[in-house]
Amino acid sequence: MKFTTRLVLLVTVLTVGATLVTAALLTWTTRRAIITEAEASGEKVARLLARSASLAASIPTEVEGIIAEEMIAEGTLLGHFVEAAERAGMTPTEINRRLKSITDDTVLDEIWITDEKGHAYLHSLPDVNFTFSNSPQLQPQAYAFYDLLNGQKKVVNQDARKRDIDNQHFKYVGVGGIDKPRIIQVGRSAKFLQQLTMKIGLPRTVENLLADGDIDAVWVFDRKLDALVGPGVYGADRRDGPNEKELGPVRLVIADGQTRHVESRQNLSVIAPVRNDQKEIVGAALVRLPMNRVWATVQSQAEIAAATASAIAALGILLSIGVARYQAAPLRQITRAAVALETQKFDPALLKPVSARRDELGQLARVFTGMAGQVAAREEYLDSMVKQRTEELETRNRSLEGLSAALSKYLSPQVYSSIFSGHQDAEIASKRKKLTIFLSDIANFTATTDKLESEDLTAMLNRYLAEMAQIALKHGATIDKYVGDAVLAFFGDPDSRGVKEDAVACVMMAIEMQEKLKQLEMEWIDAGAERPFRVRIGINTGFCTVGNFGSPDRMDYTIVGGAVNLTSRLEQNCEPGSILISHVTWSLVNDVIDAEERPALTVKGFSEPVRAYEVRGLKTSVSTDVIRKELPGMRLFIDTGTADRTEVKQTLVQVVEDLDKS
Repeated sequence: MKFTTRLVLLVTVLTVGATLVTAALLTWTTRRAIITEAEASGEKVARLLARSASLAASIPTEVEGIIAEEMIAEGTLLGHFVEAAERAGMTPTEINRRLKSITDDTVLDEIWITDEKGHAYLHSLPDVNFTFSNSPQLQPQAYAFYDLLNGQKKVVNQDARKRDIDNQHFKYVGVGGIDKPRIIQVGRSAKFLQQLTMKIGLPRTVENLLADGDIDAVWVFDRKLDALVGPGVYGADRRDGPNEKELGPVRLVIADGQTRHVESRQNLSVIAPVRNDQKEIVGAALVRLPMNRVWATVQSQAEIAAATASAIAALGILLSIGVARYQAAPLRQITRAAVALETQKFDPALLKPVSARRDELGQLARVFTGMAGQVAAREEYLDSMVKQRTEELETRNRSLEGLSAALSKYLSPQVYSSIFSGHQDAEIASKRKKLTIFLSDIANFTATTDKLESEDLTAMLNRYLAEMAQIALKHGATIDKYVGDAVLAFFGDPDSRGVKEDAVACVMMAIEMQEKLKQLEMEWIDAGAERPFRVRIGINTGFCTVGNFGSPDRMDYTIVGGAVNLTSRLEQNCEPGSILISHVTWSLVNDVIDAEERPALTVKGFSEPVRAYEVRGLKTSVSTDVIRKELPGMRLFIDTGTADRTEVKQTLVQVVEDLDKS
């Protein structure tokens, strides 16, 4: 063999070997680049699906909430209709016929109206006999509406669910009766809610992604690894389910929130966490990308290298680089677009060159652009809805604050607080409780104020009531009402410190009121009253009926019962300027209050004499006397319990000296 031949053969062998090695290295590099880009794109798609899941989850719930409000209004109207129809003398048959026509002409599918025992004697379905029960075992779905019958609830809004009898998806809402205890239940098919879920959000997005074959499968799992969206859930069958090699990373992603990848010869699986609006992990999205295009490219490079050998080595290298760039560039553009979408800076022009392609990447870019537009529109809609709802809530809050401030002046602070905190309902209801009742009245008020002008009388009375109310609230009394110059208050409801503590607080309050009246006497005399006011106070402890009395449109929170009547009798038999308490109250406070028993009272409405006690003050307190002297051109008032006696004497001596000098 000639040297030239051997040299050519050697160069040829070296060239072919170099070409094969270069082709192998280039093929490996190309494969790695494509896989890296595919991983990045899969991760962006998974994150996009996670964001779409968060955005789409709230729409069916909001729609169901709007429908529930509509059904509540319809149920209320039906309650008024039945009440009016029965009052007009319509027969159940005629009413049922009207109910049937309503379900035929409206979106409502069922109407059920019961009597006081829960029997549905009025309904829109013919030949049906049904009675509501409060047993979850007998009626797993219908028992929840029994609370409307016993008044525990006014409205029952049941989430859309499959019915017990036929597994049809239904939504039911119930309201209480207008004229008597009854259940008014309306129902409508909720199949459209399932269809709505299918038409928006993840199912439609996933179907579009799977349509062109660029993505093998997509699953979205909740924290329990239940597939919310995926093949077999929305109908895209004939695909393999997630294997254990993929489910293991899904569990880890849900646990720590870190994105993971699983690579096999057939597929590249990307798993990313699904987060809600509060950034909490609520599940994971798995995107399975096919590897056939990668392996086809690798095989093509190997065949080209083997066929062309050294003569086309350079062309093979250039072709490999060109193919790599051709395949990877669109993926990089899609990745940049996904990043822009994630930061809400997406512009359709970013994918315009890729969308013009007629291959799978072009189809993926067009689907991605359309999906990004839907996501942006949903975000804009949700932002506008949140802004609108926020403005509405602020307006309502301002209105409620103004109304609350106005109503607080007509209610006792305890009653006002219990109503607005939700501990007490504004409805006609009462209960039996042991209370300590307080009743005060100015003795001979009319005769004392006959010569006063109405303006002066109003000012004096308002000052008196304001001072008494301030002392009452200080001791925790619930002020029932003002009747002219009389004040009715009680301790023990809506809040109680205990029967004994309530009684002690009431007597302490009465003592402080009498002391305050002594200070007010000078002001009243200056205002024109010819003689000082004297207040009679009666206190009794006993069981009363307390609650809301009146009509549904106008009610009063007050107390009634024999204990209240006895308090009135004690007040009427009390000496002006003193406090008279019953024996029951005395037994509760005698360890801290100094009281003297008075002759038993024979009062109207009580068959036996009533034992009564006059309060002298606290057992630990020092008795207080007031020295009062009035002469033409002179007025003297000395409270010996609080004044410094030495200073008083020095002042009086100085006054005498000044008189002698004048």
